[in-house]
Amino acid sequence: MPTVHVGDSDLFYQDDDFADPWAEHDTVFLQHGLGRNSNFWRAWVPWLAREYRVVRMDLRGFGRSGDPGPEYRYSAQGLLDDFVGFLDALRIGPVHYVGESAGGIIGATAAARYPERFKSLTLVATPIRVKPEATGKVLALDYPSWQDAMRSLGMKQWWLKTRAALGELTGDPARDEYYANECARTPVHVVVAFSQFAPTVSLAAILPAIIAPTLMLTPGSSVHTSREEQDSIARSIPNVRQRVYEGAIHGMFYLTPDPLAQDTLAFMRSLRSP
Repeated sequence: MPTVHVGDSDLFYQDDDFADPWAEHDTVFLQHGLGRNSNFWRAWVPWLAREYRVVRMDLRGFGRSGDPGPEYRYSAQGLLDDFVGFLDALRIGPVHYVGESAGGIIGATAAARYPERFKSLTLVATPIRVKPEATGKVLALDYPSWQDAMRSLGMKQWWLKTRAALGELTGDPARDEYYANECARTPVHVVVAFSQFAPTVSLAAILPAIIAPTLMLTPGSSVHTSREEQDSIARSIPNVRQRVYEGAIHGMFYLTPDPLAQDTLAFMRSLRSP
């Protein structure tokens, strides 16, 4: 199981590269958000890995990365240190970063702080801030909070019940079971700690500092980020392109991955030098 030791944690990653080995090619870094792991990007890999090295990392504590323990508290700097330390450990130069939701928040923060680490930035359904005041009731179900629901139900049942409430079940029981089991790879205390940390980070002040060419993949209907918020983000980043998927919902990156992966590939191709 491939891991790298960064700081005091073992970070799991998946590494796919089917590009021509005799030709120089860049690296794409795919980063998941809350409650997910690198396997949620699975369908993107065939589209990207024929032309790029594709690296998918499980965030600290998520999926198959090392559990930091029930007392661990996430911080923005800690997540940035994991990202930079991971790239350094694998000797990876500037990357095409693709992040979804909270993974996009991490990427945008890193792009503003460490521009030399980025060839480009793709934000998939990424809000300015995780907003429990707007989504908490759905994600809490009939419990007092998200965290109470997770602790009471466990990650698998929390996933299935909240996806049903959000309209994000696929209609294929086997596929929904797969995603629920992937969610359950992450211990409850990890997702609880991350969900408590995530709302404390806002991109509002740093978006103008992002100089990397940026692609925004905007869902037409998301409970986590409105079209107005997405348009505001697009106006704030200097070098940005925006693609809107009318009718798509927040989890579009794994529910309807093919068009998003194709559009991301086209964007990255457009940045190549002649």
